This record gives sequence, structure tokens and C-alpha cells, in this order.
Amino acid sequence: AVAGLLPTVVENRVSALWGVGLAAVTGVVALLLKRRAVKQDLKAAMKVVAVVFGLRAVAVLVGLLGMISRGLQPVPFIAGFFGVYFALQWIEVSYVMAASKGAAGGDE
Repeated sequence: AVAGLLPTVVENRVSALWGVGLAAVTGVVALLLKRRAVKQDLKAAMKVVAVVFGLRAVAVLVGLLGMISRGLQPVPFIAGFFGVYFALQWIEVSYVMAASKGAAGGDE
């Protein structure tokens, strides 16, 4: 909502919303991959963390190149992406912690 309302220039709003959208898509993919990895072992979970990190790095790079090639400002894109990314990161860590406690069978 902030990315859609805060920028006063329409181009900046579009750039920010692209960032939010890419972060949301990578967040959904991350949760799906992490859900599968938690059912396996620690090695699988660590591999997924690396894959998701790489996926997000590629998403930021592609998004930045897309914004620059269209003449849009990259800063709103970055702000939109990482604003959502930090919230999603908190959700993902909480999910993995809860799932690992459930798999361990208690308070571990």
C-alpha cells in the first residue's frame, strides 16, 4: 500500500509496484521451496536458502535493468522490493522455525 500511495510521480509508483510484485513472487516461491525442504534434512534446507538468495539476486538485477531500460527510476523499485523482502524474510524465518519445532516434536 505504501509503494502505491507514497510516490507522487506516476513513474515512481510504477517502479515501486514492480519491486513489490517481484518481491512477493519470490516470497511465494521461497515459502513453497522451504516447505518442501523442511520435510527433508538440514542440507536440503540450506540448499533452498542458497537457491532463494540467488533467485532474489537475479530478480533484483533483472528488475533494475528493466527499470533503467524503460527510463524509470531504480530507487523506488529497490525501496519497494526490499520493503516487502524484509517483511517476507521475517515470515519465512518464523515459518521455518515453527516447522522445524513441529518436525522435532516439541520445544527444540
